[in-house]
Amino acid sequence: MKIHVKKVDTSSEDIFINFTSEYGDAEAFWGTKPIPKANTDYEVELDITDELTWGQEVKPSKDKKFSITMQRDDIYITGVLEKTYKGGMADFRLDKNLIQLELEGRNIPIGGYVTIKVTNIELYEVNY
Repeated sequence: MKIHVKKVDTSSEDIFINFTSEYGDAEAFWGTKPIPKANTDYEVELDITDELTWGQEVKPSKDKKFSITMQRDDIYITGVLEKTYKGGMADFRLDKNLIQLELEGRNIPIGGYVTIKVTNIELYEVNY
């Protein structure tokens, strides 16, 4: 996924960035070296490490488009839930990006748009 870094916060041990993408804007933990530069584009992979539960942090979406938005301290990501696996894993698609999730619950519908609510996302620069 291509992002544009708007702001870099190095005030703590962890590096946080504010970014924009074709799907929307949010804040994320930056998980690779070197530290990114503001006003620069990067190709990244997105990771969601929260344990999620169907019906709580993951719900059906009325919106039928890929998006990332931030409201206060929460990040909402809308995409398609493609597949679930025994053991609580699931494949979540944000356009061309496939993200593995830890997802608990029963009767989880596959193939539809869902919105995930998380407090943190992690971005990792892709080195081709």
